[in-house]
Amino acid sequence: MPPDAILVVDKPRGPTSRQVAEAVRRVAGAGKAGHAGTLDPISTGVLVVCLGRGTLLSGYLAGGGKEYLVSALMGVETETYDTDGEITARGDTTGLSREETEASFDCLLGHILQKPPMYSAVKHKGKPLHRYARSGIKVEVEPRLVEVKSIELVSLVRDGSELRAGLKVVCGPGTYIRSLVHEIGGKLGCGACVEELRRTRSGRFGIEGAPTLDRLSSAEPEEIAEFITSLEDATAWFPTVVVNKEGMSGVGAGKQLLARWINESGGEVEKGEVFRVLDRRGQLLALYGPPRESDGDGTVGRAVRVIRPVTLEERE
Repeated sequence: MPPDAILVVDKPRGPTSRQVAEAVRRVAGAGKAGHAGTLDPISTGVLVVCLGRGTLLSGYLAGGGKEYLVSALMGVETETYDTDGEITARGDTTGLSREETEASFDCLLGHILQKPPMYSAVKHKGKPLHRYARSGIKVEVEPRLVEVKSIELVSLVRDGSELRAGLKVVCGPGTYIRSLVHEIGGKLGCGACVEELRRTRSGRFGIEGAPTLDRLSSAEPEEIAEFITSLEDATAWFPTVVVNKEGMSGVGAGKQLLARWINESGGEVEKGEVFRVLDRRGQLLALYGPPRESDGDGTVGRAVRVIRPVTLEERE
């Protein structure tokens, strides 16, 4: 049976996230695939691939903190903010110290307004920014609020005329590391761009044990099964509600969640929080959010994603 599951893969440099997800789909024998959180073609590391009905969870697994290891080429600016793009400026890095480099991080920490790169998938009037950039069309990009939790200077190494900074970045979703490195270069007055970028964590999913595409492609079916995470395990950190047989029918149809359907709760559901609903066998049925003020008494949630519609046989 084609899997409804999550598979964390170690993305190689070169292909798009979409291309990697499609390759995983073919190997796993899934009907469809998507991904939670996008990596640029230049990037490697953690890509959370959603298979089958797992694609319904992609928007809810893309959140959470991200961790990156970055190699930044100092003294070089490019149109794409990475070394794949054409060089637009060069700066002098003579005498650039660790102390000066680390000091440039201070104003880039916390909640900041950040402009995404023009060569990115962020949309402007329904079109990705990279389409405007490749057509030579200038557009005003609105800055977005992102969170940068920490920037650590791991190394600062000079090789002849080239200076490279090794960085470890912990940030929130939506943060563009290419923009962050570009801003660091701007603060230092020499320019900088990303040479290598590796994501080591995305939310609850880490790089530990994640197979490469080559490893996955050569694996036997039973080996592939070892890399797969069930939808239940992938959402284990969500607040949980278990429903009775009557509730299975209602939840499977996407109806408002009623208090009388709840068998037990796996923890306190905070106001405004998205929570998961399981049947008595522990299978994931849906994700629910808070009820509206206009909902009647006894309503404790509204469906935001029905993952597994309940069959007629299961309702009986």
